[in-house]
Amino acid sequence: MAGECRPPPATGRFRPGQVDPYDEQPYTGLMPSAAPLRPVLRLLPRSTGARAFLVAFLGFFLLGAAWSVALPYDGSPDEFRHVVRAYGVVDGQIAARADAQVTVPKSLVPPGAGDADEDSCTRWKLDVSAACLGSPAPGDESRRVVTTSGAANYNPLYYAVIGWPLKLSPTFGGVIAARLLTCLLTSALLAGAAAVAVRLARGRGPLVLGGVLLAVTPVVLNLAGAVNPAGPEIAAGVAVWTALIAILLAGDDSKWTLALFGLGAGALVVLRELGIGWLVAALVVVAFGARRERLAELARRPAVRLWAALVAAAAVFGAAWILLSTQGGIPTAGKTTTAIPQGTALLVKELTHRVPFYTSGLVGLTSYGDVAIPFPLTLAWFAAVGALLIAVARRAGWRVLLQLAAIVGGGYVFLVGADLQAAAGGWWFSQGRYALPLLVGAPILAGYVAADRGLVTVPRQVSTMRWAVWVLIPTQAVALWITMLRYEHAFTSRHPNLFFLFSQTPSVNPFSGPWTPPGAAVPAVLLGVAGTVALLTFALRATGPGPISDVDSVTIRERYIRIS
Repeated sequence: MAGECRPPPATGRFRPGQVDPYDEQPYTGLMPSAAPLRPVLRLLPRSTGARAFLVAFLGFFLLGAAWSVALPYDGSPDEFRHVVRAYGVVDGQIAARADAQVTVPKSLVPPGAGDADEDSCTRWKLDVSAACLGSPAPGDESRRVVTTSGAANYNPLYYAVIGWPLKLSPTFGGVIAARLLTCLLTSALLAGAAAVAVRLARGRGPLVLGGVLLAVTPVVLNLAGAVNPAGPEIAAGVAVWTALIAILLAGDDSKWTLALFGLGAGALVVLRELGIGWLVAALVVVAFGARRERLAELARRPAVRLWAALVAAAAVFGAAWILLSTQGGIPTAGKTTTAIPQGTALLVKELTHRVPFYTSGLVGLTSYGDVAIPFPLTLAWFAAVGALLIAVARRAGWRVLLQLAAIVGGGYVFLVGADLQAAAGGWWFSQGRYALPLLVGAPILAGYVAADRGLVTVPRQVSTMRWAVWVLIPTQAVALWITMLRYEHAFTSRHPNLFFLFSQTPSVNPFSGPWTPPGAAVPAVLLGVAGTVALLTFALRATGPGPISDVDSVTIRERYIRIS
């Protein structure tokens, strides 16, 4: 009939009359009128988006804070070196040489801690508790000593942000405060990524969020509670991958998602020397799967150009600092060993021993990469990631297969290549965490593709996610517990058995030992439990029929407003 308004044919994921499990109303095929909803639509990003962000932030921050108060001084990777660097930057000692000497209060160089491995009484010594660390003598805060730092040539921006508590209070309390500032930065980036993933899950399924949560391994949250730029660097990688996928592949036009990408990318390129490479890799891999029309559309937008200019400026500063500080390549020296073979034997050992070591280090090796969580939990985490990657690689087409291969292959090429280069100098270099800013892209991309293309039905996604959440999120607390036992009681061997770890320590009680964290470990345990509960609450609500961010994407809302 002429003039009759007919609904468009159902070409999307849901047919007319079929109920979207993430919606309360059936899809009818008709575009709803935006006029009566305009006031509500303008408020939704502030309410639901903020709620998703805040709940995720609470979970990540509480768990990171638990790590911050649970470990002794220099109990996290290279923390002594980064503490010295942070104090030096805030004190005006912004040297750009790897061999620079830094003058610090003697209280930051207690007996049992130092830049060299032989000066540390706990580093790589799992059979020694943190009780070997001496306490500063009265007045050591005002006495000055000269020391070195393996991080003396690192970009000073991170240290300028987190170093001021060390200047105000050069004590263990100041170290904890600096850890908490690192935790704040890391948690904000991770929560931003989680909030974007929750929004993208609308009409797709919770595997979008599942990919992000799989990327945040116990190693990541261990670093979140340390004085070390590696934690914010990995979190920036998570934010960049999530935001890029939302913007380029999902068509998300939200200004908040664009801001998340800009902040994450800006942080990534200045935190550590490999950040620029990680950002370029993420841009190339995600853009490879985007439509040309989408790329051209984004290139014309003023907001995109502004953020691109800001990120480019940060990258120029990061590159200039690298050139100034001669950070190119891996360090020229490390902990030497006589157990490095040569020739073919070296390749065999790299593939059979080293590759499994830094693969495990992506998930289950905390502290200096020497404290292992129970092997079944590490295996469960890898099983979840592997199942997701294999399912997507088999069914999503050659383009996605190439994207995933580039991420995983690129990460391992870097780790193996750097390890072999260091082996030529008589020492091993690579740990899995070094490549995490790149490797986190694999589960994030796979989770989005699996949900977006319907490779896994929404009910199956929900049930799988709930099982995984109940197993993997408590693993964060177990990793904290095991690492606390290592420093409070120590292990009976420097190479404890991964399958029977609890028989390798004199006690599994985190509230007592030759050394205990502040407050007899009670604050650390309470924070760890609260963080686990908060993260469980966030994940379970996001995978239920009424997720935290129970609105359509910002892209669709903004289009409704523009049409009206």
